[in-house]
Amino acid sequence: MAKLRVAVIGAGGIGGTHLRAYAAWPELCELVGVADIDIEMARAKAAPYAIPAYADVQAMLDACQPDGVSICTPPKLHLPIAVEVARRHIACLCEKPPARTVAETEAIVAAFAEGGAVLQFAFCHRFHEPVRQVQELISAGKLGKIVQIYNRFGFRFDRAATSWFTDGDMAGGGVLIDTLVHSIDIFRVLAGEVTGVNAAISTTLPVAVEDSASIQVVSERSVIGSLNCSWVTPVSEAEIRIWGTEGEAIIDYATTTGARYRLVGDSEWTVSPFDGPDRFVLQAESFLRCVQSGQQPNADGREGIAVMRVIEEAYRSAFHNEK
Repeated sequence: MAKLRVAVIGAGGIGGTHLRAYAAWPELCELVGVADIDIEMARAKAAPYAIPAYADVQAMLDACQPDGVSICTPPKLHLPIAVEVARRHIACLCEKPPARTVAETEAIVAAFAEGGAVLQFAFCHRFHEPVRQVQELISAGKLGKIVQIYNRFGFRFDRAATSWFTDGDMAGGGVLIDTLVHSIDIFRVLAGEVTGVNAAISTTLPVAVEDSASIQVVSERSVIGSLNCSWVTPVSEAEIRIWGTEGEAIIDYATTTGARYRLVGDSEWTVSPFDGPDRFVLQAESFLRCVQSGQQPNADGREGIAVMRVIEEAYRSAFHNEK
């Protein structure tokens, strides 16, 4: 089978991550271009791969004729770029959040449904091996009935006040839509669809969006989740804890090991191995193989819409609680 021609739209940090991830699969694809309105940034990202850089997306699509693209721009640009990509029947791996609103996400999904090309949203934590290991523990019933899930992604985002991430129009919101989007997706993967949401947000930095957020969620399986994130805490923490009636599991992103778990009667923790590719490389592989086979990815349009519905409900709850 011929290698897929892949291009990246958006030459920021995550754009560079997508380039690296695709480059890990030379048997599946070849990189053919990078586009960004900042042409110097595009050139800098393109140089290590000896591929052309473009300041205009349509010019790149015309010149490179890619089979698939990654959209790694700010969320405001996802919809117009995605519509153009879908019109050309090009497969798309679109970064999170899917868009700024449910309506924009639905429009993206509809465009790809009409065009027939593969659409995958970049919920990369689905491909983090320790998350997969906990999914297997849950599916096998080893943890019993899952009761509670705790997740925190906290760190200090020093560029927040001068970044598009705190431009509400460009980003769609603050840390809730940017970071808790991952937490919501992880919770849904482990616990099922969200049926209840209660949220709180706060702002510490001199910015117009929230820089800390917490949401309490309940799933269709009656699992309670506490999902927390912040851009202003000095000590980084990225952890997921899962409690069931027969055991507990922990995913600690600060370690180089896999998930660890302890079941009823165990005196010690069992630590799962973790020596494979990182989640971005595995995400790229999943996308490429779906494009080759024509199969729908598991992080498809429906998943993106479902996550965005929880985000919008969380904002409604948070604004109501502030009154």
